[in-house]
Amino acid sequence: MGGGSHFLSVLILLLLTPILALRTFEPPPPELMSRNTAVEGWVNVRLNHFDASNTETFPMRYYYNDQFANNNHIVIFVGGEWSISPGWVTGGLAFELAERIGAGLFYTEHRYYGQTRPSNGTTVPELRYLNVDQALGDLAQFIQYVKSDSFENGKFKTGNVALVGCSYAGSMATWMRLAYPHIITVAFSDSGPLHAQEDFPEYLEVITEALREQGSEACVSSIEEATRRLMQLLESPAGVQEVSRLFNTCSPLSTTPLDLATFFWFGITETFAYLVQFATPGQIPAACERLTNSTLGNPVERLAAWITSQPWTQPCIESRYSEQIAAHTNTSYDAPQSTMRLWTYQTCVEYGWYQTTTSRNQPFLSAVPLGYFHQMCKDFFSSAFDESLLRSGIERTNNLFAGLTHMPDHVVSAVGGHDPWSPMGPNATHATRSSPVHVVPGVSHCRAIRTTENSETTDLQNTKLDILLYMEHLMTGVRDSASAATLSPVLVAALTSLYMAL
Repeated sequence: MGGGSHFLSVLILLLLTPILALRTFEPPPPELMSRNTAVEGWVNVRLNHFDASNTETFPMRYYYNDQFANNNHIVIFVGGEWSISPGWVTGGLAFELAERIGAGLFYTEHRYYGQTRPSNGTTVPELRYLNVDQALGDLAQFIQYVKSDSFENGKFKTGNVALVGCSYAGSMATWMRLAYPHIITVAFSDSGPLHAQEDFPEYLEVITEALREQGSEACVSSIEEATRRLMQLLESPAGVQEVSRLFNTCSPLSTTPLDLATFFWFGITETFAYLVQFATPGQIPAACERLTNSTLGNPVERLAAWITSQPWTQPCIESRYSEQIAAHTNTSYDAPQSTMRLWTYQTCVEYGWYQTTTSRNQPFLSAVPLGYFHQMCKDFFSSAFDESLLRSGIERTNNLFAGLTHMPDHVVSAVGGHDPWSPMGPNATHATRSSPVHVVPGVSHCRAIRTTENSETTDLQNTKLDILLYMEHLMTGVRDSASAATLSPVLVAALTSLYMAL
C-alpha cells in the first residue's frame, strides 16, 4: 500500500473521531504483513500500583502475535490514548523487529481507554487512577505476567524486552526505561513529547514553518490575511452572518469569547494541525496552492472553501462552546467523546500542552488564548481543575520524569523535522552515546513506526534501519555487519560506545 492509501486510513478514522488536536485516535494501522491472526488476551492488573493495601484489580486488554516467537524475546507495541486494534501486531516497525530477532509481539491497551476499563464510568472520582504512573505500572505488571510460568509455560521467562511507541505512547516507552530499567532492555520512541508545558504555542509555529517550507511564504501570508479579515468581519452582525455562511457553522456563530475561540480552534487551527501533523508528500503543497489561488476568491473565501472541503469539518463546524461542554461531560465510556474526555483529563492534571496562538510566529493572530483551555478544564470536570492544579501537575510530571534534562540510556528516539509536537521532545542536542536521537527532515508525526518499505524519504528509511539495528543489537548482542554501511554517524557512535561497555 502506498502513502495515499495510508492517508485514506487517516481520513476514515478522522471521520469517525470528533476533532480535537490533543490527539485521541490510534495511529492508522500499517499494511498487513502477517499470516497469523492476532490473539486478543486479558490480564488482571492492580488498580493502584502504589498502595500495597489496595488489592483491587481490573482486566487489561492486549493483542499477541506468536508468528516469530521462536526464542524468549518480547517486543511490545505500547498503546496510548486510544482503543487498540490488531493491526499493529500484524505490520509496522515493531513487527519487523520481532521478525528479525524471533520475538513474541504484543500490543497493550492503556488503562481507561478502549475496552480496558477500571471503573464503571468516567466521573471525576472514578478518574483518580488515570495517570501515567499507574499506566507504567500496568506495563510492568503485564511484562511480569508474560515472563511468568502462567504465560505459555514460561516461554519468555528469561527474554529481553523491547518497547515501541509513538506520540504519548512514545513518551511512555522512554519513561518505562527510566522507571523500570531492570525490566526494559531497549525502547524506541517516535515523536514522543517528554517536557510537560502549560502553554504550547510552538505547536502552531512548527505548522507555520511546514506550510512555509513545503508550501510557500505566500501561503502563510494568505492565511494571516484571511484571519485578519475574519476578525474584522466579526465586528458587525452582517459580517458574523457571512462568516457563518462561508464556514458552514452548525448554528449561527456567536461572538462570545468562548464561542469564537471554539470556532477558530475546532474549525481553523485544528484543520491545519491535522493537515501538517499527518501530512504525506504533496498534501501541504496542494493545500497551499488552493489557499493562494486568487481565481478562487479573496483570502477569506479561499480559506473557507479549503476548510469546509476537509473531511474533519463535516458535516459542519460546531462553534458552540456549550455543545462541546455537553459532549465532553457525558461520563459513559461509550459516549462519543469519551476518549477525548479522558485525554483532556490527563492534560489538565499532568501535561498541559495547550496549542494556543500566543506566539507572533504564526498566522492565526490571537484567536485561541490560553484561558480557553483553562476554562475547558474547569467545565469538563469541576472548578477544582484550575490553573494551580494544572501547574502543580506539570511540575510533578517534569520532576518525576526529568523532562528533557535527562535521557535514559538504551532509548532511541525519532523526531520529524515538521512534527508540530517536536518542540516538546528530544532533538540532536539531547542525544547521548547510549540514547541516540534521529531528527528526520521534512516528515511529521509518528512516521518512523511504519515499515521500512513505507518511507516517504530516503532519510526516513535509513533512520528506520538504524533504529532496527540498534534495537536488535541490544536485544540479542549481535550486530548485522552487512548493514553497517547504512548506519548514521549518530548510531555508529552509539553502537561503538555500547561495544566498549560490554
